[in-house]
Amino acid sequence: MRMADPRILKVVLFLAPLCPICQNMSYDLRLLEAEFADDPVEFIGVFPNASTQPAQIEAFRQEYGLSMEMMQDTVGWTEALDAHWTPEAFVLDARDSVLYQGRINDRYFAPGRRRNKTRNRDLREAIASSLKGAAVAVPRTDAVGCPIEGMSLAPTKQ
Repeated sequence: MRMADPRILKVVLFLAPLCPICQNMSYDLRLLEAEFADDPVEFIGVFPNASTQPAQIEAFRQEYGLSMEMMQDTVGWTEALDAHWTPEAFVLDARDSVLYQGRINDRYFAPGRRRNKTRNRDLREAIASSLKGAAVAVPRTDAVGCPIEGMSLAPTKQ
């Protein structure tokens, strides 16, 4: 029996096609897809809101040039990971243990409020550390974005 590579990572990104922060973070997501294209990292875009239509998911992929698999959450990722925001990122190891949960980076510090320059690329650092087998220095950050339909609000920033 072949053992799973412990370095294989899943990056699960909760997205919403009408969330302006998701739209604005798409450039950063494209950069991450390109940077880790040759590494054992699988990016998955999960659309948790029941109101999101399949055509909106495909339009989001095309408009923002993302190559990752994208899907409606029909299997319960939102509840299993306790996601509350779009965008919200999770880095999972080969056993689906959460290594990182939170924001993509610190550009947004409140809905509609952003810095001129990104200071911390939290998701990028979490992926890079995990690929090296190192602990993620900051395993949890506050996601800033649009609330996921039907999820009670988490004690993170809205």
